[in-house]
Amino acid sequence: MYDREFAKFIKIAVETLKEETIYQMVQQSVEYQKEKDLSGLAEERYLELDLTKEQREVCDVLLDCRDSQNLEYADFSYIAGLYDAFRILVAIFPDKWDMEQMQKVLCVNLKTE
Repeated sequence: MYDREFAKFIKIAVETLKEETIYQMVQQSVEYQKEKDLSGLAEERYLELDLTKEQREVCDVLLDCRDSQNLEYADFSYIAGLYDAFRILVAIFPDKWDMEQMQKVLCVNLKTE
C-alpha cells in the first residue's frame, strides 16, 4: 500500500514539476522555438493538401501515434533522469539515500501508468 500511494504521489509531483520545468526551458530555447515554427508551417501545408478523407485519416492516425509515442518517451526520459540523479546522490552520499527503495518506487510508478 505504501509503495502504491507513494508512487501515485511521485507521479503527480513529477508531472507537475516536469511541466513547469519544461515550459520554462522551451520558452528560452531558440532552437525549440524555430522547430515549433517549422512544425506550424508544416501543419499548414499539410492542411492545404488535397487529400481524400481516407488519406487524411491515415495521416492523422500516424501523427497521433507518433505524438503519443513521443510523449511517452519524454515521460520515460524524465523519470530516467530522476533515477540517474538519485544514483549519483547514492554514489556521493551512500549513507543518506536508499537506492533500492527509489528503484522500487520508480518502477511501481511506471507500472501504474
